[in-house]
Amino acid sequence: MYRYVLTDISLKTLLMKKTLIYLFLCFGFLLLMTAACKKDENPSPPAISLMTGAGYTPEGTIIPVGGKIRFGITASSNGANITNFIVKKIMPDGSSKVMLDSGLNSTGFSVNETFYQGIEPEARWTFQLMDKNRQFATTAITLFKDPASAWGGILEYPSIVMGFQNCTTHGQFLIPSTGKVYFADSATMNQNLVDIITYYYVDVTPSPTFSSAGETGGGITDYYPAIGQWTTKNYTKWDISVDTDPIPVSAFDACHNDSLLIVGYDDVWGKRKFKWAVPGTVIPFLTSSGKKGMVRVLSVENDPAGQITFAMKIQQ
Repeated sequence: MYRYVLTDISLKTLLMKKTLIYLFLCFGFLLLMTAACKKDENPSPPAISLMTGAGYTPEGTIIPVGGKIRFGITASSNGANITNFIVKKIMPDGSSKVMLDSGLNSTGFSVNETFYQGIEPEARWTFQLMDKNRQFATTAITLFKDPASAWGGILEYPSIVMGFQNCTTHGQFLIPSTGKVYFADSATMNQNLVDIITYYYVDVTPSPTFSSAGETGGGITDYYPAIGQWTTKNYTKWDISVDTDPIPVSAFDACHNDSLLIVGYDDVWGKRKFKWAVPGTVIPFLTSSGKKGMVRVLSVENDPAGQITFAMKIQQ
């Protein structure tokens, strides 16, 4: 019987081979890690584009003040999710106004957004994405105000009375085009015309509230269950920026065309409802059909069975 005995030379050779294999594996691992790091150091940005065709506002369009502007936006990520989407107007003098600022966590989206022409003679509308790697993508379009534009007429209602959810003497559903107020049963038959709904609750302090059937993520159907069965739920946006930057009552009283209604509404602050509607507050709003208006709160009864009285002005 033979026995294989490792000599000093063969042992050294074996150890050298193992060491070389180990070093080769480590080197390969380092190459892979380096490649991965380089890839992370140079991530690809997201992509954004504007849709074209019928129904979308093209480059260079001349639009009257208050005219509708419709954009279709397509966005896609390139490895890292999109975390922010901003729409901004940049004026010729370099000033800018944010029209939409939305946080998200998305691999991509396609949306339609509707805005309305302001009083600026020219604006560069920019659309910007940012992803988790803080990579940006931007596209833009330039639009012009029709120089022949004139201020439009408005409907003026000096006093409208609406009830809160438990009120039996005044309805809770308003059709702004006529100034008529309805209870839930009649409102259901005119749901395509109802833009304003009132209710009352306590949120730290008493909260008389303006809302609409399209209120999302809120409790509108807790107060008016019938809305859950409506096929048309108009969504009115309420400008909450007046909480910190109020519109003077004197400006509202002096307004007899739609100039103040157009410049006084800030779309980026348009939310699904306006809480704490106290006397003396002037609140801009935008209906789902694109009509801008304002209400001036005159008096409030802080009770679910109470009522709110206000003046209203809205574009014709």
